[in-house]
Amino acid sequence: MTLTLVLVTAALAACSHSDDRRTRARSAAEAFLAAWSGGRFTAAARRTDHPGPARTLLRQVGSDLSVTTTRARLVGEVGSPDDRGRIRARTSVTMTLATLGTWTYSSRLTLHQARGNDSSWLVTWSPAVVHPRLTATTRLSRARALPPRAPVLDRDGVPLMRERPVVDIGIEPRRLADPARAYAALARLDVDPTSLRSRVEQAPPDQFVPVITLRKHDFAAVSGSLHAIPGLVFRDGSLTLAPTATFGRALLGTVRPASKETLAAAGPLASAVDDVGTSGLQLAFQRRLAGQPSGAVLLERRTDGATLGVLHRFVGHAGTPLRTTLDARLQAAAERALAAAPSPAAMVAVRPSTGEVLAAASTPADSTFDRAVVGRYAPGSTFKVVSTAALLRSGLHPSDTVNCPLTVTVDGKQFKNYDDLGSLGAVPFSRDFAESCNTAFIGATTRLPRSAIAAAARLFGLGNDWRLGTPAFSGSVPPADSSVEQAADTIGQGKVEVSPLAMAMVAAAVESGTPHIPVLLRRGAPEPAGLPPLPRGIAPALRGLMRETVRSGTATVVDLPGTPVGAKTGTAEFGTATPPKTHAWLIGYRGDLAFAVLVEEGDSGSHTAGPVARQFLEAVTR
Repeated sequence: MTLTLVLVTAALAACSHSDDRRTRARSAAEAFLAAWSGGRFTAAARRTDHPGPARTLLRQVGSDLSVTTTRARLVGEVGSPDDRGRIRARTSVTMTLATLGTWTYSSRLTLHQARGNDSSWLVTWSPAVVHPRLTATTRLSRARALPPRAPVLDRDGVPLMRERPVVDIGIEPRRLADPARAYAALARLDVDPTSLRSRVEQAPPDQFVPVITLRKHDFAAVSGSLHAIPGLVFRDGSLTLAPTATFGRALLGTVRPASKETLAAAGPLASAVDDVGTSGLQLAFQRRLAGQPSGAVLLERRTDGATLGVLHRFVGHAGTPLRTTLDARLQAAAERALAAAPSPAAMVAVRPSTGEVLAAASTPADSTFDRAVVGRYAPGSTFKVVSTAALLRSGLHPSDTVNCPLTVTVDGKQFKNYDDLGSLGAVPFSRDFAESCNTAFIGATTRLPRSAIAAAARLFGLGNDWRLGTPAFSGSVPPADSSVEQAADTIGQGKVEVSPLAMAMVAAAVESGTPHIPVLLRRGAPEPAGLPPLPRGIAPALRGLMRETVRSGTATVVDLPGTPVGAKTGTAEFGTATPPKTHAWLIGYRGDLAFAVLVEEGDSGSHTAGPVARQFLEAVTR
């Protein structure tokens, strides 16, 4: 019995000693994996028996694969000591590779006691610690490929933008023999020579300093003079572009090499060497249009870079096309019409029966500010369509007599008629509307509650929450705080703000009788439901008034043969100058087509915005 007790005690002691070694080995393994996971490569290397090679390889793998995060952990329990006292452990490693995704694989560690220190355990170092197929003669690398960018489509499914040939013009500083000549030539391409000179002077001598990218056919027109200038460098490439430099640029957006800002918005799978959406729909739907890159983790021979195997594949997918409601023919017509505008301008065309946006154009062409959709402007007298709805709801009839004096005073504030209208006297309200008499409108609305104009604006959907797919301004018409403010709001001044899109939707509501939420994207789901119809009698009365404005009032410029046109002009004052500066407006409809034109700092709706609208209508309707 004594012998049995001695044997049991010895066995228990051996078991206890084995458990203690496993506990210490596990702690050492966990410390190594935690340091590796935290990017503390020196600390991780110190947990191995060859710190120098370990640190070098850990850093190299992180760099070669562009690893952003590593999560290495033990799987299950560590093994029992073998006959040489070594302990093995299974591990799981998950690496996140920048612009590709995550890679998870299994590996193993071997640990042993440090020489002369029974309590200290080290990882037995070899490249296989990082990955089981790594050796001293191999290394890891990565490959990445982008799928073709998906197109933005028009309403018929035809791409509005596609890959087109371009030429990147740059400067190689060491070859720039005559800087003044080069900068002068590039300035004729609207390049800022001062900024360019600074970038060239700071660049390494043999670096390509990008200057400007031109469409292939645009470059052909200037290539002869540029090729003769030493130091200018030309690289052929391609970019996702619209048919012309102006075509829908602000709304559709641009695709350009990534910048710090656009790269951050493009998501974790976008790379600094990618072309990404920089504005408009291309920016808003960058991830959808770009798709997902494909790639691989490769095992290579160190000596010649030959691929020995593929350790992991990242499965990419093509982007998804974005189908819009835009009509390419109408968009092109809007662009051509705006080209004649003397200053920055915008035009929107919509379908009254559905609320679909058919065209949205903004100038100047080199601006990414989408004034057609997000611009905030006083609407001037085009807003009298809304004010008239408030008056009609209160019982006014278009044939009722409403006085149009030269001026009207509200709580000490004098208002007058625009330009040379003067006084019409006591005339039917229909003539007040057609001639856009400010004083008649202000006099008529003084009997309305201060909330009446804002309530009428809501009938047309102004101020609604739009989900257009890109930023859009639906208007702001707060209740008036005073009689003076109500008077100003009535004629589209005061606190009233709208976008050209918002006013196109007002004109559309008049034509159809039912306001709509504007629709730009076809998502495959049911389109947004229309808002409640305008109150009974409102739409027919407004159509009559807007038609009369075209026949005999301020909008005769758009009185065209064929399908009748209804319209309303507007001239909106802004700023603090004396006399005030003005924006020119014209809104209207012709059949199932409604539109709004804005010309910044235009003289008047009839003289500045009217000809733009006429050119558009002549091109697209009969």
